[in-house]
Amino acid sequence: MDFASLQAARESCRVYSDKPVSREVLTHLVDVARLSPSGCNAQPWHFIIVDDPNARDKVIEAFDDNGLTGCSWGDKVPAFILICEEEAHLMPGVAKHYGSQHFAQMDIGMAAMALCYEAASIGLGTCMIGTMDQEKLKAGMGIPEEKTVRLIITVGYPAKTGKPRKKIRKNLEDILTYNHW
Repeated sequence: MDFASLQAARESCRVYSDKPVSREVLTHLVDVARLSPSGCNAQPWHFIIVDDPNARDKVIEAFDDNGLTGCSWGDKVPAFILICEEEAHLMPGVAKHYGSQHFAQMDIGMAAMALCYEAASIGLGTCMIGTMDQEKLKAGMGIPEEKTVRLIITVGYPAKTGKPRKKIRKNLEDILTYNHW
């Protein structure tokens, strides 16, 4: 499948089969993600694979985010991959002008998308979740207080397969101009 077809077919998955995802496959996904580009090659990320049932429960507890979104289907997820923001070591001039973490969230987003596309290419479903109770997550997972978990990615084999639902996106002519706004 070419990349454009993969992009069109990939969708967030919230219904997973009982089939476990091997640690080898989860590690492969992180290995692909770590090759993503980052501003000044800072690589401001740390990945945590969560595949142990007790650790999974601690992640699920952190979805209780004071009613913002929740994740009622979290207990059915075979594995999670957390992406934490690390200190970015940008070139001094860039850091002075923009701030040391200026690119970090974009960099993490690119790594997350690479991970999700690779997962889709090998038959796995993913869903990126950006809302969570940081304090519960840090306490449960032993994450240092000064770190921030930027994304939780659910990973598993989709329970239902078939034709992807129609993507609802803005029309190209509504978001694209040439040479000026």
